[in-house]
Amino acid sequence: MKTPLEYWLALASVEGLGSVRIRRLIARFGSAQAIFEAELPEIARLPSFNPVLASRILTVAGNFATFRAKLDALKSQEVRVMCPEDDTYPSQLQGLLDAPGILCSVGTLTDIGDRCVAIVGTQEPTAEGMQLTLTLATQLTLAGFTVVSGLAAGIDAYAHAGALAGMGKTVGVVGTDLSAIYPPRNNSLATKIYEHGCLFSEHPFPTTPSPGNLIQRNRIISGLSMATIVIEASKTGGAMHTARYAERQGRKVLTCRWETQHTLSEGPRELIRTGAFGFTPTEIDKVIDVLTHPERLETYSSSAATEQIGLFEDSG
Repeated sequence: MKTPLEYWLALASVEGLGSVRIRRLIARFGSAQAIFEAELPEIARLPSFNPVLASRILTVAGNFATFRAKLDALKSQEVRVMCPEDDTYPSQLQGLLDAPGILCSVGTLTDIGDRCVAIVGTQEPTAEGMQLTLTLATQLTLAGFTVVSGLAAGIDAYAHAGALAGMGKTVGVVGTDLSAIYPPRNNSLATKIYEHGCLFSEHPFPTTPSPGNLIQRNRIISGLSMATIVIEASKTGGAMHTARYAERQGRKVLTCRWETQHTLSEGPRELIRTGAFGFTPTEIDKVIDVLTHPERLETYSSSAATEQIGLFEDSG
């Protein structure tokens, strides 16, 4: 008797079959199991599918013993493996069109609540950016939030470290499988996250840290979180991908309004211009208030707009 998890793992093993295509298959056939009971032409005729991809899907049906062995191996390594049909799968991801079909997790945190906040930014932050990240992450955990980030160098690492300093929970989402941490210098940080939170990956099979995988993992960072906070980023930085994912997922985006004209303040300025909630480095209390009481966001935003109008009038 095959389990739903084995069917989802089989789908995850198919080259060229990403999360969106898997969702399309589920919408058409009703379940992961039903996909493998379909005829090749039925799959091949679907939008963005073809006979080659359809044959790949049906070919892996003969490998279920391998998938069962893979699940057993991951379990022996204390890796939890979830699919959307599991009660343990994070509810925040369930409604996303590109939600991962497989999610692997290690660590002590097994219940990801809805009070998660993502903190992201550049891998080469300024001293001010580092300090703001540490303080904000610590204050968020003291206020009962779980800090989510991508375990990258720079802002991500400081976000996790700040959460740990506040004796709080933190979640790292990686773009590789869980057997090797990238970058390697964050190995000790990953161990601490494991002890006080958890690490997520959508890759059950060996996966290298390619640019595409690192960008894709950003949708999970934003998807797990009620809001994404961008500290510092260039206009083309990876953190901007996370912010855009958050916007598409209907999540709040907050960012620091830096007074200095710096390459790393260009991303935040662009986000504020397109509707993100801006705050200064001294307004951490305001950030926590907005996240604790989302209904106050509109009040803060309208008062900020009034201040801007006043500034323009004064300069005239």
